[in-house]
Amino acid sequence: MAEKVTSLRRDLTKEDMERMCIPRRYWMVTFDKISAEVTRHSPESPSVQAFVRAYIEQMDEMYQDGAGLLLWGDNGRGKTSIAVVIAKEFRRRGRSVLFVEAASLSQHVINNDYFDGEEGMTYWDRAMSVDVLVVDDFGKGTQDRTGFRMRIFDELIRHRNAEKLVTIITTNMSPRGELPEILLLSTLHSFKECVIPVQVVGDDQRDAVCSSLLEKLNF
Repeated sequence: MAEKVTSLRRDLTKEDMERMCIPRRYWMVTFDKISAEVTRHSPESPSVQAFVRAYIEQMDEMYQDGAGLLLWGDNGRGKTSIAVVIAKEFRRRGRSVLFVEAASLSQHVINNDYFDGEEGMTYWDRAMSVDVLVVDDFGKGTQDRTGFRMRIFDELIRHRNAEKLVTIITTNMSPRGELPEILLLSTLHSFKECVIPVQVVGDDQRDAVCSSLLEKLNF
């Protein structure tokens, strides 16, 4: 089923969330619930809301340029939440979206899984062609002895870059540290054209979630 593209924003439905494959934990994440900071090239860290707002304000231009994001930082800083907020905004404007964990994508390719559960479009086809792709937690399950999984990722990024399709990647790996050590040279060159590297910093937001759950239990 092809998604309708429109310049008007619309409310998202349960069907939208399921077709985007967004994990249920992130269905309700919203712009005002993001509480982190981002760093770019200056020592001052703007609020992540300011950064996300700037990206969304230029969303149509970002889409035309095929400009995605490389959100990197420690665990629990809100990288996935940021990616989902932006992905949902793209969907509200009628763009097709797919959320997939990096390790799951390579396994889908190996298994030749179908996206809709029926013969036709595979997950690989969907990942290659969707308007906006979120690859979550890159680095886990993307390395193997033969290098096959990394070649999958390389082909995906190079193809999407060539077609100017938006790709948003979250990772714990630094683009100037660990990532260059595992990525193919062709992937690194593609990154320069298609993703804006943004470090997400701040407190571990999962600590706050844990505290909230304990409060509900009166602990």
